[in-house]
Amino acid sequence: MTYTFHERERTVRAGAVHLLALTGPVIPAAMFFASRRSDRFTAGEAAKATNFAAAALFAFLLATLVRIFVPLVGFVGTLAQWVVPVVAVYCCLAGFRLARRGEPAQYPIQFKVVKTDD
Repeated sequence: MTYTFHERERTVRAGAVHLLALTGPVIPAAMFFASRRSDRFTAGEAAKATNFAAAALFAFLLATLVRIFVPLVGFVGTLAQWVVPVVAVYCCLAGFRLARRGEPAQYPIQFKVVKTDD
């Protein structure tokens, strides 16, 4: 499938926002606010990436709190601290692949931190 320059640029930005979600929800949120009026596809993907990054960050912080403050099941928090980043990397890479093809990505877990028209 051949893309025009504008479609390729749009899918590159949308794919990059999924990879940048690995750094946390701040950069995808900034990209959402920067592109929400000019490029609806990139803005929608940035909103999904922001929501997933916030959910992953919340899950990691919750696992850390369980590890620190719950003595009998602290190993569950330690296990979750290993699992959450692995799942986040996998989901962000899957979102990147879909966005680069021009298809909308779907994450398995999303909190609505950034609301869209969807």
